[in-house]
Amino acid sequence: MIVELDLNVLKIFYYLLSSLITSTLGTLIGAGGSALLGPLLLLTETSLEAKNIIGTTLACVVVNSVSGSYRYLKIGTVDIKSGTIFSLIGIPFSVFAALTLIIIDTSNFKVIFGITLILITIFMFVQSRKSGSQLQSDGFKKLNNSFFNEQRSLKTKDGEEHNYSFSMGIAALYNVFLGFVATFFGIGGGIIRTPLLIYISGFPVKVATATSVFSLLFTSLAGTIMYWVKGYYSLDLFLPAAVGAIIGAQIGALLSKIISGMWILRILAIMLFIMGIALIIENI
Repeated sequence: MIVELDLNVLKIFYYLLSSLITSTLGTLIGAGGSALLGPLLLLTETSLEAKNIIGTTLACVVVNSVSGSYRYLKIGTVDIKSGTIFSLIGIPFSVFAALTLIIIDTSNFKVIFGITLILITIFMFVQSRKSGSQLQSDGFKKLNNSFFNEQRSLKTKDGEEHNYSFSMGIAALYNVFLGFVATFFGIGGGIIRTPLLIYISGFPVKVATATSVFSLLFTSLAGTIMYWVKGYYSLDLFLPAAVGAIIGAQIGALLSKIISGMWILRILAIMLFIMGIALIIENI
């Protein structure tokens, strides 16, 4: 009885600590903690089915996004209008993704997930090597100026000003894709949206991360509802992970004021690449 209790306590602590660390890093770059928590648990947690893990970690993205958005809104780096539009575009595809996952075999799912993580990390690593003035190519600048161009001007609570323009048409196209992918793989989508906002749409890094976290709230909520209605969740995992997500989001948002997100992108890319390889090898 004592041994069983100790094991349960250790598992709760593991869930909480894993969520705390991944949520801190995820919020820092606008990814949502589940981008790391999901694949980590798929590798280490054998007592739960993949669908239950994904449904639960996606719910943690919602919690993480609420906490992180609150802090980012106080800092003043959220592009509320753009974030809301991105969410509305992605919600229908998020629901469709949840329905699709329900009929897919778990082992196939893990292989697809692993391949996707590797593709994401390659993109992130290549793009993170660019310096500040080279974040957006001249080609994308021209395209953004000619396809439903939007002008934005934000001033943070610290007095930092951000002026930028982007193509809402292009952003809408990749947010359709993100709405599906984010829920299908349970990663929230921020880890893909953030670099796209920076390198394709020309968002300032701090605005991109904050807006991405804000957008995650609504699309992740839609996917979570679909999973939970079907019974794909674990309260034993969710409760400690949610606590970690709340705390980690606050820490990550505060760290965003002093740490360059580009270095964190590289670290996350390496970690996700390793997890992607492990998932593929495990299920081939």
